[in-house]
Amino acid sequence: MTDSPHSQLIAIDGGGTSCRFALQRSAGTLVIRRGSANVYSAPEAALDTLRGGLADLAREAGLDMEALEEIPAYACLAGIIDDEDAEAVAEQLPLRNVRVEDDRPAAVAGALGSRNGSLIGFGTGSFLARQAGGQITLAGGYGFQAGDEGSGAWLGKRLLQRCLHVLDGIAEETPLKARCLETFGGQASAIVRFALTAKPGDYGRYAPMVTEAAKAGDPAAVVIMQEGADYICRVLSALGHQPGETLCMAGSVAPHYTEFLPEGIASGLSPSQGEALDGALILARRFADAFEQGTP
Repeated sequence: MTDSPHSQLIAIDGGGTSCRFALQRSAGTLVIRRGSANVYSAPEAALDTLRGGLADLAREAGLDMEALEEIPAYACLAGIIDDEDAEAVAEQLPLRNVRVEDDRPAAVAGALGSRNGSLIGFGTGSFLARQAGGQITLAGGYGFQAGDEGSGAWLGKRLLQRCLHVLDGIAEETPLKARCLETFGGQASAIVRFALTAKPGDYGRYAPMVTEAAKAGDPAAVVIMQEGADYICRVLSALGHQPGETLCMAGSVAPHYTEFLPEGIASGLSPSQGEALDGALILARRFADAFEQGTP
């Protein structure tokens, strides 16, 4: 029996590190992984990855591109800033029925499934979100230059700032600061030169120094982590999160905030049901259902 185009779904989880393509149909779900796809920092390379990945997906599924083009698709992509960006990318994909969004909603849907609750998504960057009644409200995720508070990149930058305060004589040295300063030869100029060209990932490499030192009780690390936790609490409150409500974490940095969160918030912590690709498949189904009803 042959699947109709709308009994099949395509989901794309496009990140700055790698991009995953999934084709869901009655026979099961086919998943392939290809290179990075950040449509903001490297748009042409990202589009090459997306087009090539779709061609590979069709080939491995035994479909020609004309058949693949008719299947409803949902793409969550790093680097999508607004609807204009999303529409521009969608127009350049070999898909007739596709919705393109940034990568935050898929992370929320993957972690929470159909549950009401909130998500702390903290890795190199950061965002928070709350899902209630199937509606997702987002906060943060504006990138390192304008936001990403509490993220791995933010932790690294905060640490370097405090190291400079030590060199200026306005802050006490701690084991964490001493360790970090040693990597720069104790020179403010070395930190400044680093900062002139550093990307978020470069700052993020210093985040483990902060999280490890916080566990050991280093006062500077504890203060930095508490600042990040305070930001989380303020945003969750603004989103309407209730004490004890389901709270999931995603990203390598988020779990390190657990011990810094008040009991009312931490009590709701729950394992994520899935990951971003699972969420993209959920949103692909919603899109396909809306398309069938004529309201995509």
